[in-house]
Amino acid sequence: MNPLTLDLSIYERFGFENPPVGVKFLFEKPEEIERLDTRAPLCGMVAEAHRRGTPFYADVNSYSCPPGTHVLGCDLPKAIEAGYLGPELKVFKEPYANLRALEAAPTFAKGTVNYVAFAPLEHLAFTPDLLIILTDTTSQAEILLRALSYTTGKVVTSKMTLVVGCAWLYAYPYISGEVNYLTTGLGFGMKAQKVFPEGRQLISIPYDWLPTITLNLQEMPWVPPSYSGEDPDFDKRLFAKFGYSLEL
Repeated sequence: MNPLTLDLSIYERFGFENPPVGVKFLFEKPEEIERLDTRAPLCGMVAEAHRRGTPFYADVNSYSCPPGTHVLGCDLPKAIEAGYLGPELKVFKEPYANLRALEAAPTFAKGTVNYVAFAPLEHLAFTPDLLIILTDTTSQAEILLRALSYTTGKVVTSKMTLVVGCAWLYAYPYISGEVNYLTTGLGFGMKAQKVFPEGRQLISIPYDWLPTITLNLQEMPWVPPSYSGEDPDFDKRLFAKFGYSLEL
């Protein structure tokens, strides 16, 4: 794995309850870090990195949820692939609805991802494919997403299906190159397994966006004047400058 050369220390300024986690998808087994000594769902591997506080890698035998292995390219039992699990779980009324969600969820090609490495930010020594951040507050998420758009005008979007949320956390941003965010508590598996506290944002940043977002976090005001309230007349003066009055 290539060593990390990008300075990500700016993310420490957020004071996250749980640190960002770097993720690397690998064809060959990494020699630098240890294998996870327990099992967890793929969506829960970020939480496992929070809990352990040290790097680890997972292989096909590390995952406790079949949809997670499916996202990484493994075959599902045909009945699950056909959509019959969802109605049994009372998530979908009919198999066709479940099948459509499975078909929409992006996955890695079979045999291409044999190992996945995870490392919390403090111990992140390799160049990650994704940096996944669990925010504590909406304000933290707003700052991160504003950093995405600050120099680019990038449209901020969230894409997910209500099942196989791990596909949108891992495979979608890696394959598409798009930053994605998920609201915890909306996805069935994460909610059922109580992986994360509800109502927070999981932001998954592919590596090619990290330099831009990181630099913007260093340069932009985290709290614009309109947010701070320190100058109550700021907006009034600014709009007047552009010929618009906020007076009644």
